[in-house]
Amino acid sequence: MAQSGKANMKQMASKKSPEGGGGGGKKKNKQKKSSSEHLGDGAPSTALASSNKVPEAATPVKLNEGAKASVDKKIPQIALNETKDKSKQQSVEVSDIVSGIEKLNVLPKNASGAPASGEKVKEDAQNKAEADKPDKAKKETKEENTKLPDVAGKKKENKKEVGGGESAVAPSGETKSKSQLRAERRATQEAQRAAKEAKKSEGGPSASVNSFASATKSVAASAAKSLATTKVVVASSEKLKAVPVQSSSDKQKLEDTSKKVVAKKVADTETEEQMWSRMEKEIMGKSLKIDNRVLNLGFQYFYHKIVGANARCLAMLITFREVIGGYKTPEEKDLSRDLEKSLLNPCIKYLNYCRPISISMGNAIKYLKYHISKIPSNMEDEAAISKLQKLIDEFITEKIIGASKTIAEYSKAKINNNDVILIYAGSSLIARVLKDAHKAGKKFRVIVVEGRPRTEGKTMLRFLVRCGIPCSYIYIGSAVYAMSEVTKVFLGAAAMFATGDMYSRSGNSMIAALARANNIPVLVCCETYKFSDKVQLHTGDSNLHARSHDLISVGQRPQMLGNYEELGLRLLNIMYDVTGSKYITCLITEQGLILPATIPAILRRHEDLLEETSGK
Repeated sequence: MAQSGKANMKQMASKKSPEGGGGGGKKKNKQKKSSSEHLGDGAPSTALASSNKVPEAATPVKLNEGAKASVDKKIPQIALNETKDKSKQQSVEVSDIVSGIEKLNVLPKNASGAPASGEKVKEDAQNKAEADKPDKAKKETKEENTKLPDVAGKKKENKKEVGGGESAVAPSGETKSKSQLRAERRATQEAQRAAKEAKKSEGGPSASVNSFASATKSVAASAAKSLATTKVVVASSEKLKAVPVQSSSDKQKLEDTSKKVVAKKVADTETEEQMWSRMEKEIMGKSLKIDNRVLNLGFQYFYHKIVGANARCLAMLITFREVIGGYKTPEEKDLSRDLEKSLLNPCIKYLNYCRPISISMGNAIKYLKYHISKIPSNMEDEAAISKLQKLIDEFITEKIIGASKTIAEYSKAKINNNDVILIYAGSSLIARVLKDAHKAGKKFRVIVVEGRPRTEGKTMLRFLVRCGIPCSYIYIGSAVYAMSEVTKVFLGAAAMFATGDMYSRSGNSMIAALARANNIPVLVCCETYKFSDKVQLHTGDSNLHARSHDLISVGQRPQMLGNYEELGLRLLNIMYDVTGSKYITCLITEQGLILPATIPAILRRHEDLLEETSGK
């Protein structure tokens, strides 16, 4: 096509030219040169006729349609081939330089290990890269906009939510995100740009090689930093995606957990005396808005001045009765809501911090809150307060005092003349049972087993002796020798779980196990308001720790151990233990003698009775 076009041009030029011979040949050669220059620049064929000026006597050259079409097709192809040849030549030069550096690897270095002759070029290359960032961003945007549709479609298919965008698999099997691929492309572009700058810079081949090596190292370092940052961002985004959006309750749980962790760290570093003094200061800090009566009760709980399930519950109910009597409902407030929220809840929280609420106290609080919620909104304050005080009095009379009297009546039937009854430590309910049985004319003897460190058995011994009951007093270590003459074992309970297990003073489980081994019946006396639907499988779960100082101090005597904390000795003073239901023969309550397995049925019955009384 190109040869036919040139022949047509020659024929037409020879026909149209008025001059002949040498003059015409010169003009024709000039015209060929100008056309070849336009063809080399890749200009369109229409510009060829307009840009080539001929003399006034000559007639302009005209192309036929076939020649014009062939020229139009040939010019862009020639320009494209020349562009490709230039890019290939540049890439070959860069690859030759890189391969030369890798093969030689003998670049001159200074004391710091960097190329001696390329430091200045390295700084210039970095400054140039920073200056070209806006142009580079525009260039990348233009390149992404001019990509083929099928490539864009493939990218859309490979998009992922985490890490944001396109991903690729490395030879090692690692998946690369779009940000990582972009960082690699930028590193490659910067390396090529640095190579070009090194080639254009002044100096010999060694200077250009050194400058290219330094620029390549700087680009590699920046690329490594960008890749590391990208990995961190991707990892953090994946973690954020894995963690769901937290609600207010979740945030509160996290705060509580962090507080527990901090408290545990503090507890590991401080001594026991420091721990008790810190708790005392915290109790003082929490008592700013608490009623003085509740404040005094909390300190009595904290210093163990009031002990025993019945005693603690009685003291709490009496204090709440007095506090509720002075309550007045604020304006635009409802008594059933404000009384519990602004008065009872802060007091209960404070008492629980002084010493954890027992199961008997928890059941009494549920009873009180339930009846507060049932108070109608149109009832006057005086009537509502008097009703609540009456309910508290009924609970004390029926659930505590009346229940202990009924249990004593049922227990008398189980005590025979000449019985030897073994009891452990102190229990107000067991003391009443034995007192009433002695008043009824029963003749029996009691063995009081003492357990340290509280030595509550001494108080029990004094009470029984004053009542005229013959008693013996031994420590728990000698209880196994006393079992040979014991006929019955009476134990008091702090609470009974739904599984039939007993929660009581530490040491009761040992006494029950000894009695079971010697085929001696174990009778447990417990009020039904101490029953709980909770389950505790192990003694260490939800247990109370008293001051370990009590374990090494006996009365006014000096301590048996000196500075035991300096020796690394940690003392553990557990207050309660759990006795399995298999060691309990019978359970004596105000509803009669029952088996431990019937506790869930009694709990359901209590709920039904509570709903019936509230309905009336």
